[in-house]
Amino acid sequence: MIFDSKSRIERYFRRNPQIKTIVIAGSFGRKSAIRCIGMILGQALTVTMGVNRDADPDVVLLDYNSMSQFPDIRPDIVVVTSCESDEEAKGFFALANRARHVLVNYCDVPQQYAKYLQNPNLTTYGDDLPADYYFELHDSGLDGQKGDIVDLDRHHFPATVKLIGEHNLRPVVMAFAIAQLFQIDDERIKDGIDNIRPVHGRMSPAKGLHNAIILDDSASTSATSLKYGMQALYSIQAPDRIVVTDDVRKLANLNYDMVSEVLILGGKATREVNPKVKFFKEDIDLINHLGQRLDENCLVLLEIPIPEIIDSYLW
Repeated sequence: MIFDSKSRIERYFRRNPQIKTIVIAGSFGRKSAIRCIGMILGQALTVTMGVNRDADPDVVLLDYNSMSQFPDIRPDIVVVTSCESDEEAKGFFALANRARHVLVNYCDVPQQYAKYLQNPNLTTYGDDLPADYYFELHDSGLDGQKGDIVDLDRHHFPATVKLIGEHNLRPVVMAFAIAQLFQIDDERIKDGIDNIRPVHGRMSPAKGLHNAIILDDSASTSATSLKYGMQALYSIQAPDRIVVTDDVRKLANLNYDMVSEVLILGGKATREVNPKVKFFKEDIDLINHLGQRLDENCLVLLEIPIPEIIDSYLW
């Protein structure tokens, strides 16, 4: 049974100081962070999401919103995956400042918010230097991304990650850094990374109509997720790229030279929109268009749920 009392939770942690707490804070990227931490640390430790009286965990993962209710509990680790406003930054770093250690995503937390962080036990992670931990990418495609995780001492850890999009490497790098803090051996870390797969609807590759490849990102609804989805789309070789979304306003970062079509479900066509953009009032009209348009040379970034065009997931 999950604890439902604030006092019980505080008492639980006071009575069990051996249990480590990791709190995930961020505007986005929290679920990916939790999944990667659980998968990698779970190779050597018992990890639970939330406090459960029936479990005997080594590590408890907590969301920022739940942990912020407990000002007397000092987290062992706080991870800040992203930040989109000054108000969020104040809250995230107030919690991070009382943690024993804090990890910050160098790519998705703007430098302007660093003024709120006073915790000296800081580790950064990201795509490249000057982050303390980063992924040195060697090759990427529909079979995943290959390269080296580079740690604080600049040791290289070869890894193949079954995720699409460089932004999806960041939570893996972060979980690797936490695993090193817990002194988990390299083989178990490798086993954890090997088992990480995308959740359906979060940049999960699939076979679609007429053998087209669908990058199903339909569970991610923010403009930020679409920006990263488009970056991943551009990185994969294909003669024909199509973006399917429901809001033309999310296309501010779209490079029209890199796509063949942009299909918008709902909304009104305007004269200012690029001629590659097509609008559809009903989903059946959009599906019929794709049925005539798709072939094995097409790569589709799907930002809205249309299960009718997906045959099976690749992983």
